[in-house]
Order: sequence, then structure tokens, then C-alpha cells
Amino acid sequence: MIQFLFTKTPLAFFVSSFWRDEAFSYLMARLPLHQLLWSTAQDANPPAYYVLLKIWMSIFGTSEVALRSLSFVFFWATLYVVFLILNEIFKYSEKKSLLYLLLFIINPLLHYYAFEARMYSLMAFLATLLFYAVMKKKYRLYAYTALVALFTHYFLLIVIIFQVIFIFFTTHKKERIHFFLPLLKATVWYIPWIIVLFIAKPPLGQSFWIAPSTWKDLIILPAIILTGYERDAWIVVSFLSYISLIVCSTIIFGSLKNTTHQKKLHFLLLIGWAFAIPLLCYIISFFKPVFLPRYLIFSSVGMTLLLITNLESIENRYLRLAVMGMLVFFLLSYSQIQVLMRTKAPLKNTFAAIRSEIGVNDVVYITHEYDFHVAEYYLPTHKVYLYKKTYAELPWFVGKVLIDKGAFRDTLPVYPIRAFIVDNNGSYSVMAR
Repeated sequence: MIQFLFTKTPLAFFVSSFWRDEAFSYLMARLPLHQLLWSTAQDANPPAYYVLLKIWMSIFGTSEVALRSLSFVFFWATLYVVFLILNEIFKYSEKKSLLYLLLFIINPLLHYYAFEARMYSLMAFLATLLFYAVMKKKYRLYAYTALVALFTHYFLLIVIIFQVIFIFFTTHKKERIHFFLPLLKATVWYIPWIIVLFIAKPPLGQSFWIAPSTWKDLIILPAIILTGYERDAWIVVSFLSYISLIVCSTIIFGSLKNTTHQKKLHFLLLIGWAFAIPLLCYIISFFKPVFLPRYLIFSSVGMTLLLITNLESIENRYLRLAVMGMLVFFLLSYSQIQVLMRTKAPLKNTFAAIRSEIGVNDVVYITHEYDFHVAEYYLPTHKVYLYKKTYAELPWFVGKVLIDKGAFRDTLPVYPIRAFIVDNNGSYSVMAR
């Protein structure tokens, strides 16, 4: 049973090898605080997640499971806020709200990043909390959450801008003052970070690896938002068009039932959360590629909530159950394919084998920059170098900010010192001059 859980279910992601971004998270979090802040200012993400991970590591250790557990906590925190939205905002019973949480638990985008040592689960939690605060008119909570969000991921700024526009055009003057005053007071604390960014000059405008948007994928955009599908990342999933059809049909039908003023406001808020924000990023990506599902993980939460509210608009109980059943079937099918096919390279096995052979003075040469930080994580007591590479040729998005200019070699060491040369396919050889 244990073997099944950790090989055939999403728990497999919990114990799989680290990949470069997760190793980068660890390496960033272990830095002294002042170095951490400066390094993140020079990189593409702000420091909040890394600071939290630093604290987390000091308590729970630095194993893969320990580091990933922080994201798992934020996954369940997101579910809790979703429950509050269902129960307090949309007035569903506790029993029904708990039942609908199933759609979030089996959501492949949410649970994939629930087991990854990156900031995406935190992003989902903060964005969901922001929308909850707007709906409940808890504007002080909103202001402080917005400040943390700005220090977590720059894409959350899009969420805040949308919510600011929504409040501005849907509320009266007195309520706008109640909203904007605490927000302005809180975001004053962000000004020093803007100054630091101006000095550090992060690579936000430089080339990136994300592929441009295509008109072909526009038809499956709802399914991409819901599932986090990345065509170039792992495998083609054939039934995404069916998911998009279910999503669009349910939402169009449900929108006709949102007749009251409050329902219309909630519907507009959910449409912006689920569709408007990712669609804007998708359109921008025709010119400047920025659309990546994990950067918009919060929209998957909004999409699922939008589906639930529109499912509730279907009066025929059997039809409602049929639509719910199809959603569960497709999401579970996608999740199973993801568990089996979207696997991380088993580099920890490679480095475990190297640890069993390597001598005290031996070194490790990495042939591909993608594996450099992973090697530093799994071989912390050994010298790791990039082999036949130069600092200038490395793209910034491989975690270049944490690669020292002295970490490069183009010749083999002289025996008895040996070099363990790790290839991109995970194999390695031992060589010396």
C-alpha cells in the first residue's frame, strides 16, 4: 500500500528527485538574510517565499519532503479559504462545501505544486485570500495580504490591479475610501523594495524560455487554466478539448441564472479571476511570452469556483451530477497521466551513486547548467563545477544569480584527483589526466 501511494498517486511528487528550481529554492533560502534579499532582487522573484522557507528549514530540516511540506501547508490553507468562500459568501451548507472541495483536491495543477518546493502554492493561497477579503469587504486583511503577495510573486500584482479596478467601478465613494486607505498605508512598505529593484536591475525584460502563445491552443485555454497543462513540458493530453467544452458550457449556462445584483458582482469577480487575467497574459504572450500556467495557478482556483457556482445554477439534479461526474472523471484521468508521465529526472539516484564512490578531494563536473543546483543540493560537501561552459553563455533563468564565476572548469584534474562528470541524461563517468 505504501509503495502504491508513493508511486501511483500524487504523493509520488513528494518523494521524487529535486529539479533545478527546487534546488535553487533551497540554495537561496540557506543564504544569510541580507544576501538572500539582494540575490532575489537580482532575480525574477521577490523574497517572501524564500524567507519563509528559511524559517521552515530551521525547524523541519532540509530533506526533499521537509522542504516540500511548506507548499503542502499552503495547499491546505488554500482549501480552507475556498471552504470559507463557499460557505460564507455563496452560502452553501458545510456538507456541500466540503463535497465541492473534492474538485480542488483532485485539481492536477494545485496538487502538483502542493508537492514542490516553490512559491506557487503560496501564490494560490494569497490570491484566494485576496478575493475572499474583497468579497467579505475585509479591507484591512486585504491590504496586508496584498503586501505579502507583492513580496511573493510579481504576477500577483496583476491580481491586485484587477481587484482595484473592480472595486473602483462597482462600489460607491465611501466604500472606495475604506478599501484604498489601508491598501495605500500597507503598500508604502513596498517602496524600499522598489528602490532596491531599481539598483539591482533584475532580468525581467530579458529573454525567457517560455514559448509564444498560439491560436491553436486558444480553444483549449479553459482546460489549460484548470489543469495547468504545458504542451512542451511533458506530453500531449488528448481530452483537453472535452474539458474546455464542459467548462464553457457550464459557465455560459450558469451566467444566465445570475440575475440578482450581488450574484452579478460575484460572477464578474470570478470571471476576472478565472478568465480575464489569464486571457490577458495569453494575448500578451503572442508578443512577449509570459503565459505559463503555474504563474497563474490562482486562476485555476477561480475557475473551479466559477464552475461550482454555475453548477449550482443547474436546477436538474441529475444533469448537475452528470456534469460534476464528468469533471471528476477528466480531472482524475489527467492527474493519473500526470503522475505516470510528468516525472522529474531521478538525479538523486545518480548523486547517491557518486557519493558512494567519490573521494574527499574528488570533484564533480556538470555538463548541463540545468543540473548544477541539483548537484549542489545532493552533494553539499563536494566541489561542484560546470564543465566546458562559461558564465557569460548561461541564461539568467537557470539560477545564474547563485552561480559563482569561479564555478567553471574546462580541463580535467590531475590524478589522483578525479572528476565525476555528470551528463544531461543522468549518467556519469569518472575521468582524470
